[in-house]
Amino acid sequence: MKTDLYIIGGFLGSGKTTLLLQLLDKEKKAGRKVAVLMNEIGSMSVDSAMLGEDTAVRDMLNGCICCTIKDEIEVELLTLYKEHHPDVIYIETTGAAHPMEVLDACTSPVIAMQIDVKGIITLVDCARWMERNRLPIAHRKLMEDQARWSDVVALTKADLVSIEALTKIKEEIRSLNEKVVLQEMMFGKMDGEIAFGGGSSESDSGHHAHHHLHVRTMAYEFTNHVPRAEFTKWVAGLPDSVLRIKGFVKFEDSGDRPELFQYAYGVPFFQPQPLKRPSVIVVIGDELNTEQLQQELERLDGKLF
Repeated sequence: MKTDLYIIGGFLGSGKTTLLLQLLDKEKKAGRKVAVLMNEIGSMSVDSAMLGEDTAVRDMLNGCICCTIKDEIEVELLTLYKEHHPDVIYIETTGAAHPMEVLDACTSPVIAMQIDVKGIITLVDCARWMERNRLPIAHRKLMEDQARWSDVVALTKADLVSIEALTKIKEEIRSLNEKVVLQEMMFGKMDGEIAFGGGSSESDSGHHAHHHLHVRTMAYEFTNHVPRAEFTKWVAGLPDSVLRIKGFVKFEDSGDRPELFQYAYGVPFFQPQPLKRPSVIVVIGDELNTEQLQQELERLDGKLF
């Protein structure tokens, strides 16, 4: 049974911990075992102390998981999984985190078969969004990218802006990400359940609905050695919707040592590995056709003819 994983992002002060506490409360009422990975750029985490002793928490300090301490997330997630066997893990990122980089960090081939990424939630402070053009270009671009690559955008402090302003904010975010689910937080409370997929704020199935996520991931574990020529041909024919692939593959001509395989922006990279690794690859893409990819990989694996 895989552990669900949700990524919560947004600028500093947008209300990430406030939302996280509400989500944890709902999870516990539903009888689900929860774990949290908190990321802070500083040397001390204050927010993690607010989560309660009944929640398994790991702190990642002194850096951002999407850049300076990216390699550590594999160890931290694996530790949470092995020590606590949670039903769900929530990751609260720093305000400087880019959602695609965090997603990439969370989908290491070493843990991909144990984790099921359910979605990316970004909190947008309505007042700050309206004033974003006053920010440095890099900060403004990050704020817009956080909205662009999210499955759900929670509009926080919506009670502090006018109805007209809120409507404009929604239109601007929708222009960046037409698939996004927009939900409002009034007085620090979420308006209804968090709903993933469908491009609307209405959902009958609650915040664990998993329909058509904006950016999807899939992991595949090979059981056999793979023909190198066939694999290379498959890579060359990948659609533009595939953004990134990473993992380890045992080829028929490489013996028992798998090769590291990386794919980004249409460019493949192979590198022999000195150590044994799980023969797993992770595919990240925009609205992936996971059924088709599964069949293609099974064919490479010699399971389909």
